[in-house]
Amino acid sequence: MTTPQLAGPGAVFLDHIAHFVPAMEPAAAALESCGFRLTPFTAQTNREGGATVLSGTGNRCAMLRNGYVELLVATSDSPLSRQLNERIADHVGLHLAAFGTADAAGEHARLAGAGFPTLPLVDMRRPVTLGGVTEDACFSIARVAHGTMPEGRAQFLTHHTQHLVWREDYLDHPNDAFALNALWIAADDPAEPAARFARFPGRPAQPRGEVMTIRLDRGAIHVATPALLGERMGIAPAGSLPCFVAATILVADLARLEECLDRSGIARRRVALPGGNEAVAVALRSSLGDTMLFRAG
Repeated sequence: MTTPQLAGPGAVFLDHIAHFVPAMEPAAAALESCGFRLTPFTAQTNREGGATVLSGTGNRCAMLRNGYVELLVATSDSPLSRQLNERIADHVGLHLAAFGTADAAGEHARLAGAGFPTLPLVDMRRPVTLGGVTEDACFSIARVAHGTMPEGRAQFLTHHTQHLVWREDYLDHPNDAFALNALWIAADDPAEPAARFARFPGRPAQPRGEVMTIRLDRGAIHVATPALLGERMGIAPAGSLPCFVAATILVADLARLEECLDRSGIARRRVALPGGNEAVAVALRSSLGDTMLFRAG
């Protein structure tokens, strides 16, 4: 069962995660081979001083009933594209955690009060054509200074045009995926990133066995050692620690998911997640990077 798409007042959702990739075509093909339907490519822009300015990045997304998975690629030279390429030099894969809020400006002020070096609020846009009419999907984004979070970019965002982002014709997927459930971090000392990611959304980090977990109003962040991730789930971090290593996606039925993966010749394995839930783990192609964990929801 799905929960509301957008965060209400005071709530914090795991809104989306993003893979930073060097080339869109092979990355998109890799995600589609796992049974996802992707949105068309769009170039992202910011509004600065009343003018529209290219951000230097573009995306395609797998939109889910709750949340989404984004592919981000550099399109021109800019501060954002240079940051993206810097992260890709470490490894291709997960480098962004976006938290949904009803009030990005309020979270921006709270982050500054919590000691994070904040950047100016961003008015980001991307064009969407719906019914033959092109409009801008609009977002307010609160970011912290580059390098503050060694795992990658962490940000809050408020959606202003839900109907343009979660279009009904892109929400159903051959693999029956319907929700973004969690993001996983590998760290030699899980307590340190757990404390940072607890301060970021203002939610406590709690131990669940050997895993530190920050539970949000929708979704969660899990932090574990490389040894645990390798032994339990066969996940080997590709980047410098600490780093994002996997996302958990909810699907309607694991057997149907496996049929979809088998048709594409995608290798997968059944694993037991900490806490006892069974999942299907897929080591994603090198053009996409990192791991996807599919769990029945």
